[in-house]
Amino acid sequence: MDSEGVNTMAKKYISEFQARDSIDEVFYVSSKRVQNYKSKPGCFLHLVLSDRTGTIGSKLWDFTPEHLDIPEKSFIRCAGEVVEFADSLEIHIQSYVPVDKGAVDPRDFLPVTPLDIREMQREICNTALELENRHLKNLLSRFVQDEDLFHRFCECPAAKTMHQAYVGGLLEHSLRTAKIVEKIAELYPAVNRELAVTGALLHDIGKIGEYDFDYSVEITDEGRLLGHIVLGLQILDSLIGRIPDFPDELRLALYHIVTSHHGRYEWQSPKRPKTIEACLVHYADAMEADLWKFSSLKDKHEGESWSPWERSLERFVYLK
Repeated sequence: MDSEGVNTMAKKYISEFQARDSIDEVFYVSSKRVQNYKSKPGCFLHLVLSDRTGTIGSKLWDFTPEHLDIPEKSFIRCAGEVVEFADSLEIHIQSYVPVDKGAVDPRDFLPVTPLDIREMQREICNTALELENRHLKNLLSRFVQDEDLFHRFCECPAAKTMHQAYVGGLLEHSLRTAKIVEKIAELYPAVNRELAVTGALLHDIGKIGEYDFDYSVEITDEGRLLGHIVLGLQILDSLIGRIPDFPDELRLALYHIVTSHHGRYEWQSPKRPKTIEACLVHYADAMEADLWKFSSLKDKHEGESWSPWERSLERFVYLK
């Protein structure tokens, strides 16, 4: 153990925990709440702790008001025992000390895409070079040449929890969505392929303003108040505003793809898709996210017949 309370032994991650393990690790405090005992007077502190592999519930039984000094969105070194309760693992905390965030490695708390980020960046750059429409080529070129904007896009998660909630997730999701769009567009000559591919690459660009992701994926004030669709339109408007003579009709078509990509009003879409390109991007977006979830469940529960109930898919998934 070093002087700042950080365990210098090889780190053990939440996904590796087993019942009856004794642990002494640094965790990110995702949330906390005080709960009353059901069968006796008094209360205990419930913490949700996380690292790059997942989250785990934790309980501090000998609760005193001083324990409320554990801030959410902070780090603690926690010693305790892993126990099984209601078919899940949780930690019964025996002791803890605060840890300064400067003493932790962000890579221990944010997972990273398994794909090659540089290769995906090159694919987007090549897509920009191959476009024949000079306005769309100019738009994507300015996007990848804006170092701060493109860096944030390539680092940003695709979601907080639902799919690809890791560094590089937005890049991965957007590129795969564009590839799905490109393949399907081959079957339908009515689709403006270059417009649809550009819209697919940029449909979620507002997420770079919706999420903070230094040590965990958190929603920003702008994300809660405006959402990534509005933020995406703002970014797109800023990019297009730097391009002389960008056609109004093309600008409107791109804005509509971003505005309608959630597809349904009940999915918080301001508009439903009203062009063939917007329709294609919407379904490709949903398909990519859902296929990632199915694939992730197969990897996570390898050798099993069925997944646990997957809330985002609203079903059990057959894995064989």
